[in-house]
Amino acid sequence: MNLKPIYTEVNDCKDCYKCIRECPTKAIKIADNKASIVDDLCIYCGHCVSICPAGAKKVRNGISRAKWLIKHKPRVFVSLAPSYASEFPNTTSEEMVSALKKLGFNGISETALGAQKVSEQLNSYLEGRQNGVYISSACPSVVELIRKYYPQHTMAITPFMSPMLAHAKMLKDWYGEDTSVVFIGPCIAKKLEADNFNQLIDAALTFKELSDWLEAENIDFTTQGENNEEANTFIPFEAADGAIYPLDGGMINTLNTNSPNTNSSFMSFSGMDQVNSVLKELDTLGKDRPMFLELLACEGGCINGPGINKREGIVKKKLSIIEDFNNRKSLDPKPHELPSINIERDYFNITPVETTTVTNEAIRQALYSIGKTSVADELNCSGCGYDTCRDFAKALLENRAESAMCVSYMRQVAHHKATILLQKIPSGVIIVDDQNKVVEMNHNFAHMLGQEMELCFEANPGMRGAELEKLGTFSKHLKAALLTGKEFKEITFVENGRNFQLSIFNIQKHKLVTGIMQNIHQPEFQKDIVEKRTREVISKNMETVQKIAFLLGENASYTDSLLNSILDAHKEPNA
Repeated sequence: MNLKPIYTEVNDCKDCYKCIRECPTKAIKIADNKASIVDDLCIYCGHCVSICPAGAKKVRNGISRAKWLIKHKPRVFVSLAPSYASEFPNTTSEEMVSALKKLGFNGISETALGAQKVSEQLNSYLEGRQNGVYISSACPSVVELIRKYYPQHTMAITPFMSPMLAHAKMLKDWYGEDTSVVFIGPCIAKKLEADNFNQLIDAALTFKELSDWLEAENIDFTTQGENNEEANTFIPFEAADGAIYPLDGGMINTLNTNSPNTNSSFMSFSGMDQVNSVLKELDTLGKDRPMFLELLACEGGCINGPGINKREGIVKKKLSIIEDFNNRKSLDPKPHELPSINIERDYFNITPVETTTVTNEAIRQALYSIGKTSVADELNCSGCGYDTCRDFAKALLENRAESAMCVSYMRQVAHHKATILLQKIPSGVIIVDDQNKVVEMNHNFAHMLGQEMELCFEANPGMRGAELEKLGTFSKHLKAALLTGKEFKEITFVENGRNFQLSIFNIQKHKLVTGIMQNIHQPEFQKDIVEKRTREVISKNMETVQKIAFLLGENASYTDSLLNSILDAHKEPNA
């Protein structure tokens, strides 16, 4: 398939860079201010889908494929992940089977049976093992992570299929090789695994897709289809221990951890932070005895997979799985015999990520291109999505990032541009804050106030921090605007024997105002620009201003953007 399991709807992307901040492998490329997924770097954990505020990260829909299989294949069975008990807690197994059959599936079987087969094989494999580390192969995202970013630990992955693949092979053994299998569960990475093993899995759907499909078909769990109770049961029989697999530590719970034939240690870790931490120290583990590690990409286990609908109530989810597991043990304590099939495999079909060597000089040049000429300039603010400025510089060199992603750099660009243009317009411009101090002043404003003020301006360009009341009699009008929140137009006053007109506009009521002063006797005096165009441009630019303020986490950042607005509105007609 050309379309990967996760992709970006570029028209919905709002270039907020949250996906970069949250992605454990930084498998995101920014081009034209839009984020796209770098498939070679992605481990398909699906976290970006869960956290994207604009909903731009999409999951490839498998419903149409499942419908095609139902229509054209002789038998289509569902491999249902055991975490359905937490996703649909008020639904009985009979109701679930009935609903899925109404969609057109011929039979419903539990992926937990495959989990039991994996545990069975693992028990034999771990008996009498040499010292070392052995990692579960159940989580496809973890397998992708190891192969792509820790390929030196590939041999630590236990050489068995995941429960989904093992279950599919079991179904084909039971019902024939021409049986089609559709997996339904909480995991997006299973879609990639299904793509790579399409001889076993014909399609993979998430629980969210299942809910959408049922809703579209107006199928209600509470409405039973067939009255025959046996027709609404799992085939060929209900799972037992495998039902606990969705929980962090669930797989270890199914192993013979207390067997006299093994001296292995068993540990479980979930969530990408923990998994990465474990993999980084793997060389130091397993020295004294064999160690089996159950590593899961999702915190808490599969009950928190990215393909679920319900993201709240983790305690209730966990209780649902535990209660379901205990009920199965009490009702059917004697396990059924599983088929004798080979579920061994290796993991060399996944290509490791090529590590690129970037010299310190190249990083220095990249940092210089975004205005960071010293270590002090490296703020490491993560506004771009990367943890450090050097990580961002490396992404720039690898063409996965754009200079415009650096908020501090873009603020500098805006400020420098505003400063240059501000000095060229004929009007006098001053911006004052609620402390009655100057935020910005252009040279023309100082020039209009006389030689003494010009000398002050030369000593302190922009007059930042100057006290308003010391500048002249006009200061009372700016103070009144700040105090009342009102705007004033065409205030005439005399300063140093010359006649001026002052218009005052709010940037932020009671917080920041701008005064635009004109020498009435100068030919450049244009009332329409003062009154209309300035207000219009300020209004249009407020959205950009607020965005910069949000990214920087400081209100003062909107000043520079605003200056651009004023400057563009006051350019000379022939400039």
